[in-house]
Amino acid sequence: SKCNDDPVQHVWESSADASFTVVADPRGNTLGRGSRVTLHLKEDAHDYLSEDKLKEASKKYSQFIQFPIYVKVKKEVDAEAEEDDDDDDDKEDEEEKDDVETKDDDDEEKEEKEEKKPTKKTVYEWEQVNTQKAIWLRAKEDVTEEEYTEFYKSISKDYLDPLAYTHFNAEGEIEFKSILYLPKKAPFDMMDNYWSKKSEVKLFVRRVLVAEKFDELLPRYLNFVRGVVDSDDLPLNVSREQLQQNKIMK
Repeated sequence: SKCNDDPVQHVWESSADASFTVVADPRGNTLGRGSRVTLHLKEDAHDYLSEDKLKEASKKYSQFIQFPIYVKVKKEVDAEAEEDDDDDDDKEDEEEKDDVETKDDDDEEKEEKEEKKPTKKTVYEWEQVNTQKAIWLRAKEDVTEEEYTEFYKSISKDYLDPLAYTHFNAEGEIEFKSILYLPKKAPFDMMDNYWSKKSEVKLFVRRVLVAEKFDELLPRYLNFVRGVVDSDDLPLNVSREQLQQNKIMK
């Protein structure tokens, strides 16, 4: 819509063939405000509907997005947990009223408890998947050593603490923020495929991952460096292949 007060709601449709249509929504103004995105997957892409695949894709590309991203997950819980609590309260009241019970009654109650097995029921809950914070956007003075170490382990999958790190902002023709780490130990495959291996520094544009590895971001002899580079000056409305050929990247 042109503005928030526009009573006309529009529908944008595309089948990923370099064309699209925009028409007035025949259903009327059902949203009031905001947008709803509906994706229709091809038959050979139904694997992306699985819970694990959705979580993996969300964490990989949108882990540091500021607004929360939730995935509806399926969980199994004890169906009689609440009922058991109510039964316990009732039994306490009965014990206050009846001080004397026969031994046979106690034995029967024990047998019933042993025979009674907890049952499971399936529930659906919304689980936030992008809980990791983009610490490179904060001032160095506001980030603790523990946060730097935790962030390093999350992006490098290393179990050791980093040997050293640097957190800096660059200004000029292009502005970006970055955190770079030196691992405590050299990677075991550091010299494997030396001429074809790409830098392990991740490139973000406005907290959205656009490239996990780059050829020209760092010299090949520094391919052991880990970290992130985030810039607001690169375009997001183009494909990742076009972005890597952007003149700013050169």
